[in-house]
Amino acid sequence: MTRTLLYGGSFDPPHIAHIKVPHAAMEYLKFDRVLYVPAFQSPLKKTTPTSATHRLAMLQLAHAGCPWAAISTIELDRGGTSFTIDTIDSLLDSCDELRLLIGADQWLHFKEWHRWEDIISLANPAIMPRIGFELSDPRVLKIKPLPGSSTAVREKIGQTECSLDFIQPEVAAYIAQHGLYL
Repeated sequence: MTRTLLYGGSFDPPHIAHIKVPHAAMEYLKFDRVLYVPAFQSPLKKTTPTSATHRLAMLQLAHAGCPWAAISTIELDRGGTSFTIDTIDSLLDSCDELRLLIGADQWLHFKEWHRWEDIISLANPAIMPRIGFELSDPRVLKIKPLPGSSTAVREKIGQTECSLDFIQPEVAAYIAQHGLYL
């Protein structure tokens, strides 16, 4: 049994902040691991993400050499709209302690989440700071935010000024190989 930070998202594509900031949160909170849970379809996003197969493969490449990280396909296997509370309910018995790891941008919309009160009582959220999102909440972790977003990465793919500063070379190679985000 372990102390686990549950970190869900589309990871479309995963970028360096998806790796470094959760790792810093894990160390700050003295947890054992970060469990990444790619969503099949987020209920609050209007766009359809890249296929689950590609997002999972990129997430696996992004975490190569990260023994503190694990990936669960629970939401991908379930299909349909992904509700965090369903995932928490499914994972509670497998962890000594489970906390939800959430970005400051998502926290601003947290009260729109399905059964958000239950999420708070079952997996007390820890909030990762994010550049451009100032919060005054005791749940905000005192760790350094990093720039970068999946949206920005997708917008830059294929442009001459596209920088690989925010994604790992293995993920960039996968994106190029499969012609994603063009």
